[in-house]
Amino acid sequence: MSVVAIVGRPNVGKSTIFNLLTKSKSAIVADYSGLTRDRKYGNLKDTNITLIDTGGINEESDDMSHAIKEQTDLAIDESDILLFVVDAIDGLLPLDKEIAQSLRKQNKKITLLINKADNLSLEESSSEFTRLGFNEMIFLSASHNKGFVELRDYLTECDEEEDTNNAADFVKDTSLKISIIGRPNAGKSTLVNALIRKDRLVVSSDSGTTRDSIDVPIKLGDKNLTLIDTAGMRRKRSIKEETEKFSVSKSVESIKRADLVILLLDGSENIVDQDIHLLGLTLAIGRPVLVVANKIDLLTQSDKESLESTINRKLKFASYISLHYISALEKKGLKRLIKLADQIYQDSLKELDTSVLNKILRSALHNQQPAMAGRFRPKLRYAHSGGKNPPRIIIHGNNLKQVQDSYTRYLENFYRNELKLGSTPLEIIYKDQLNPFKNKPNQLNERQIKKRKRMIKRRKK
Repeated sequence: MSVVAIVGRPNVGKSTIFNLLTKSKSAIVADYSGLTRDRKYGNLKDTNITLIDTGGINEESDDMSHAIKEQTDLAIDESDILLFVVDAIDGLLPLDKEIAQSLRKQNKKITLLINKADNLSLEESSSEFTRLGFNEMIFLSASHNKGFVELRDYLTECDEEEDTNNAADFVKDTSLKISIIGRPNAGKSTLVNALIRKDRLVVSSDSGTTRDSIDVPIKLGDKNLTLIDTAGMRRKRSIKEETEKFSVSKSVESIKRADLVILLLDGSENIVDQDIHLLGLTLAIGRPVLVVANKIDLLTQSDKESLESTINRKLKFASYISLHYISALEKKGLKRLIKLADQIYQDSLKELDTSVLNKILRSALHNQQPAMAGRFRPKLRYAHSGGKNPPRIIIHGNNLKQVQDSYTRYLENFYRNELKLGSTPLEIIYKDQLNPFKNKPNQLNERQIKKRKRMIKRRKK
């Protein structure tokens, strides 16, 4: 398949073009220079063409700009076609000339995309870009969706020249998707880089380095994984920038599309309420979760024991969740981490046999009955499986709306222990049996009517 990298200086509209070509909202877009940092992958809609969104190339020499430039250079190296994006409103800038000169040395097919050419006058004034010397030029307007049909046709033609495969040859992604979440600066990007043994993601001691949710495919042994690095999630009242709100939204989306979630804690700090909130959010969405404490290389043995005691105390409400310790920087505990993650995922896919579920239900009821609700006690009659990842158990009976939350938690823990589900959340769904005679009038036959009349006469006497 063809690989296409979208490059250019900051704030020329690369991420907007990426979103329009992939027909998604995958990349975060804002009127903010330097928003994209890591390289992000996607597919041109209904094709095998891979697109790479890159960070803007600028003239600054700080560590972050250098890291972004390295990510862009890697994208350029692995691409077959380069889409060089310039801004029609700003015109030809010296930095555009420098980037063009650098790209020519790559000996790759380059197409100049003149973005923000919203009207004819801007197209005419953009003739100065011909000085860059590129044969292929396409005028675009991302805000008006102009020029994208031509661009898609061009990319498809280029792909057909290199490969005759068509869209029907897509291979379905069956990899295990692991979303890595946590507070800012917990070491999520460092963990991903350590697992793939490459500097795939920008890492900095400054919090908030990652802004997008980045999918990173990896093969470990015979296992295909997709690691999803997410932006750090802070408390709502701490979020001030609009872009951070989008980053948090992307992180929540990554939890929903993951098969398993790793909640990464900063082991050098105490577990805080925000960590508990993120765990509660993951369990509410219904994803298997593994709690991992990072940066143990900074801890003494007594510090580690104190941390473990604190975590166990604060996670008492979810004591079934596995806890693991790693050092992403020193690559300690990573093999065990992947084995644990795979085991937890396999547990979430267990086949739940109906006869076994009913046997466990009878044992649970024998051990403890649900509390009375008025004059009646809820009747739990039988159970069956309702789905996987997370496992769902549907229980049928009468008056089940009156079952207390504490009894539902008791059933969840009872089933989890009996089925050995480990760190997998379990959902119990109640279904009341319908009364077939409800709301139906009681029709009396002739004999019953006569009897009723006799009883009324006797009562009057």
